[in-house]
Amino acid sequence: MNTHLMPQEPSPAALWGRRVWTVIGVVILLVGLVYVASRVSIILTPFVLALFPAALLDPLASRLRATRIPNAVVALLMLLFLMAAVAGAAAFITNALIDQVPEIVASVASGLDQLERNVDWSVLPGNIEGVSDLVAQAENALTSSGALTQGLSAAEAVGNLVAGLILMLVVLFFFFKDGRRIWQGFLDFVPERYQPRVDLVAAQSFWTVGAFFRAQILVALVDAIFIGLGLWLLGVPLVLPLAVLVFVGGLFPIVGAFLSGSVAVVVALADRGPIIALLVLGVVLLVQQLEGHVLQPFIQGRTISLHPLVIILAVTAGAVLMGILGAFLAVPVAAVIARLVDNLRGRPPAIGPGSAGRLVARKRRRDADDQSSSRGAADMPAAAREPGPDSPGGARP
Repeated sequence: MNTHLMPQEPSPAALWGRRVWTVIGVVILLVGLVYVASRVSIILTPFVLALFPAALLDPLASRLRATRIPNAVVALLMLLFLMAAVAGAAAFITNALIDQVPEIVASVASGLDQLERNVDWSVLPGNIEGVSDLVAQAENALTSSGALTQGLSAAEAVGNLVAGLILMLVVLFFFFKDGRRIWQGFLDFVPERYQPRVDLVAAQSFWTVGAFFRAQILVALVDAIFIGLGLWLLGVPLVLPLAVLVFVGGLFPIVGAFLSGSVAVVVALADRGPIIALLVLGVVLLVQQLEGHVLQPFIQGRTISLHPLVIILAVTAGAVLMGILGAFLAVPVAAVIARLVDNLRGRPPAIGPGSAGRLVARKRRRDADDQSSSRGAADMPAAAREPGPDSPGGARP
């Protein structure tokens, strides 16, 4: 037997070499994609952003399509519903905050003054004598870096913003109307043997984004209700605008609700004194614990399955790269990446398309259908079960 003709297994060095070159190739591909995306960002950004409201409203759109309403009408209804919801939320937030903004600012300034008088700032490095010094240093940093000048010239981008918003609405309309056809066009670029897996990963990612936003809105609403109730019980003024501020901050996981709750603590310090401020801080921390240990595991645990540290790092990275919008979109993007990694490792998701529960339920339905069909065939008369000359199993001429 010629053993030297048998195929030899690659050495560990060769395997590691392949992995290194694969990683290098992926990095080069990502850098190229980022460069191309930066050159066509005015087109790509509205296209990508339209995916998020499409995923959020996909269950409602699917129910409307199931009623045999034409896809164009469904898409138009979804756009009208989205614009009405956004306009209504903006009007409610504006009415709740606009009249109270001066009072909130005055309360925050008064609270910071009390904080400056009661804290020993000499223990901090940098010869900082109070909050005013911190504000002054921040202003100097902004001025020296040119950020303030860039902010003043940002008005030139209003035209691009309006154009991008209109383009996003147009893209969103066609997502609702012809989303499957559009995705199939992209899927045709994938080799045929990989198309089912890519299609499954895309379905999982799309479902994850929509489920995350729906769950986060519910979590933010619960945060606002409980913190607002605590402020009302403690007699803190401006309960409604502060609760609205907590709701808006709650849309940013972990970080947002705590920062917006800190504003309530400062307002309580200014109007009710340090004891009430400490109690408000306790309410904020208690609600945060409720969110982290009850709400998120129950509502979002199986949806995103991300460690809190990963969420904090993702929000921070998104804020650094894209500002408020980046912080808002960072967690669903991280959840999609986690789903992709799970799929590459062969681990089915806990919930959503391709999950183990859905596969088991599908198998049970298939088995039940098979049993019912076999039972129905057994109950038929023998003459009815015999194939006729025109049936597929009948006699051929």
